[in-house]
Order: sequence, then structure tokens, then C-alpha cells
Amino acid sequence: MVNIPLSAIINGERVIGPDLSDSEWSELKAQHRKGLTITMPCCGMSGHARISKCGLKHFYHAHRSDECGREPESLDHLRLKNQIYQICKAEGWDAQPEYQSPAGDWRADVYATRGERSVVFEIQLSKISQEELQEREEKYARDGIESYWLLRNYLDLQPYYETWGDYEIPLNFQNIDRNDLRLTHERLYYVRKGIRTIGINSDNKTLCTTKNPSTGLREWVWYVLNGDYSHYLADVKAQHQRCARLRDSVLPVLDDLTELKDKYYYYRRDLKRLYAVFKSNTWDNPTTLREEIKLMYASFKGFKDALWKIYSPRNGFVWKTDSYSECKYQELDLVSENQIASIREQVRDLKELESMFSSIFNDLDHYLEHNGRKNKTVVRTIERGTLHKPDDIEQVTHKPDNKKQEQVIHKPNDRKREQEEKVYFEFVKVLPMPDLVSQRGWKYINPYGCTWPINKDDAIEFEQIGYGKIVKRDSP
Repeated sequence: MVNIPLSAIINGERVIGPDLSDSEWSELKAQHRKGLTITMPCCGMSGHARISKCGLKHFYHAHRSDECGREPESLDHLRLKNQIYQICKAEGWDAQPEYQSPAGDWRADVYATRGERSVVFEIQLSKISQEELQEREEKYARDGIESYWLLRNYLDLQPYYETWGDYEIPLNFQNIDRNDLRLTHERLYYVRKGIRTIGINSDNKTLCTTKNPSTGLREWVWYVLNGDYSHYLADVKAQHQRCARLRDSVLPVLDDLTELKDKYYYYRRDLKRLYAVFKSNTWDNPTTLREEIKLMYASFKGFKDALWKIYSPRNGFVWKTDSYSECKYQELDLVSENQIASIREQVRDLKELESMFSSIFNDLDHYLEHNGRKNKTVVRTIERGTLHKPDDIEQVTHKPDNKKQEQVIHKPNDRKREQEEKVYFEFVKVLPMPDLVSQRGWKYINPYGCTWPINKDDAIEFEQIGYGKIVKRDSP
């Protein structure tokens, strides 16, 4: 690559090669052969005039251009620079290529002005550090100039994706395409650095943006000169910042809500455990305890109802179906700060309900743990898959729901119990403890997921507690 500018200093004036007609260009070259001096504006060294293979009038150094001190330019750079310059002129702007600032501390590929607007275009086909890019951008901002950088492949900067949905509850910003929130390419440069950019594809002919992988140079320059590209970037930044504020505002609330939901599932399991402890022991004050347990259940119901009321469409929580796994999940449609403030207030009230329930629950848990006396009723055992001697058991085998065979174990002197009315009882798959003991003293070992013929009174008791349901009767 060499330094091949479009302009030169001739007779003390700046001459732009592409602005000269063919006859003017021929005359200039004739005068130059007779001794007319051509001075390169970039370094003050002598130069010559010529036309490229594609017909572009330009100047070049008379000696090695690497002695110039300026960054070398490719023919593609020269072509793009001239095209932007010509487009600006055609749109009625006062444009100059290779414009040097009055202070001499920056030099733009193309500088264009009209009215109060000043715009520069910088073509960057070679590598440049992010620090140097930022430094040069700050000089344009200091002088009140809109700068637009054409970056080849966006300088191979890895696209940055802002994470919006990697939470317990994914977020959806109403009326906003989630893809619009991803900071890629020109959006990343503008939102994070305040630099207006567009990408140049590898062919060095077409441009690219996040949504348009191939756009023409003329179309984009026209878009810039009309102010539309600047407005587009400003809208992206405003929208991104608004969504970021909503996200940052709602995430602590969702964290609290998720923690309360986890507590709900914990309490729901332990309620069954406490009730089983109450039923399997004798107490000095069973009536008072029963009332306390009713109060605990009422408090839990208030907590549960308030929790699921928050997870409602009224607050923006909606159920979605994953297109790949077809699993359902809940998503929060974010609309405004008022919506978040309402959820925050409801979560605050939910914390108070949880605190009230927790106090009742913990007091009962402590009391039941330290004050119960085990029932002295002879424990009868119903266990699946246990082998006993033939003379000690009567073996009854059932295979409902493809379960393994179960056995009902009786003592030899309990023949009378065999005549009691039985019903088929289907146990739930999740129980608060491995073994269940009824008020009659019968013990059921690992019954989860089984359907067994059990005593009718036990079945009614277990159904009321929530251990399962009666599915059919078995005649006595």
C-alpha cells in the first residue's frame, strides 16, 4: 500500500484531482512536465499526477511514500474516499477530501458541511486499536463534528450480546423485539463508546449493519446526510438504556419472589411431616393442638394465595411454550416502572405473610418435636417386597399399575382383622416420609406410588391428609 491522495497543493492552492475535467487534468500534467511543482498535502514532499486503472485522477509521492509518515492507503481506500466525496457534493454539501483541521491535530478522509452541520467520514480498512479509535473520535466530538467510521468487518471485534433472559424468570420487553436489544456491531460501538460506525464487507464494496448484511454506499451516505442514521443509533441507545433500567429495577424483586416461592414448596412438604407427627403421637392437649394446626393451615393458605396472585397475567406473568422442548415456562412482560413498583409492593406484603406463617410453623414444629409420646398401639406392618416365613404370614399379591408385588403381613392371632372392610388406595408418588403410620397403628412401608387394598378407616384418614385417594372398593 502507498499514500495516494486525491488532492495536492499547486501554486499555493489545494487542487482536488477528481474535480478537474479531462482537459484540465491533461493541462495540469503538461505544466507539471514543464516544471510545475506538485506538493503532497500530507507531508509537503513533491509528487506527481496520474490516473488509476479504474480512471480515478489522483496524486502520488515522487519518492518512497513510507517516508511520508502518514498511514499508507490502499486503492480500495482511495476509491471509497472518492465515492463518498462525490456523493456529498451531489447532495449539495460543501465537501473536501483529506481535510486538515485548522489546529492541525486531525485529518479526515472526507469532510462535508451544510448549514450548521459538519460531518466527517473516516475509512478504516486496516487494523486500529480501540484506544486510538476512541482518541480520534474524541477530537471530532470536541470540535462539534459528527463522525462516521467505516470499519472493515468492524475491526473483527467479537460481537457483544447483552444478556436479558438468563434468569429464573425470563424477561420480555413489551412491544420490543428481543433481537433489538442485542448490542452487536454498530450498536455496540455507539451504546458503549458513543462512536457512529458501519461495517465494510470483505469485498470492500458493500456495507453492513446488524439488520442489513449488505447495503450500498450511496444509500448509506444519503442516510447519514439526512440525519436518519444518527437518529437510528440514538433510538437504539435510548431503547437499550430504558430496558436496562427496567431490568435492573425488577431483578432484585424477582430474586425475592423466587426465594419466597422456594420457601413455599419447602413449607408444603413440611406441613405433611408435622401433621404426620401429630397423628402418630399422643398429646396432653390434643384439642388445642388441633386448633393450632388449623390456624397454621389457614395462614399457609393465605401465603399460598398471595404468592400465586403475584404470578398472574395481571402483573405481566404469562405462560409460554418452548418451541424445541415443548416445555412450559413463565415469562414476565415488562412494561413500565409502575408495573414493577406494584409487584415490589405485593412482594413486600408477601414477605409479611410468610413471616407470620413461619412463626406459627416453627413454634408448632418445636413443640411437636419435644412433647409427643409415641402411641402404644401394636404396630401392624404393610411392606412391599419383603419375604417372610410361610407359617408366619398370609401372602396377598396384587399387581395394579405394573407395580412390584406387595405383601400384607399379619401376626398369626390377627385373623379377625382380615375380615375388616378394605378399599383400594392409591398413594401419591411423593410422601413426607418413607413409612406411614395410621391412627389404628398400622404401618405402611414405602407405599409411594402403589395401589394397595388397605383398611377403609386408614384410607379415609390418608385421603384427608393428602397421602393419596381411594380408587375402588374391595368387598370384605
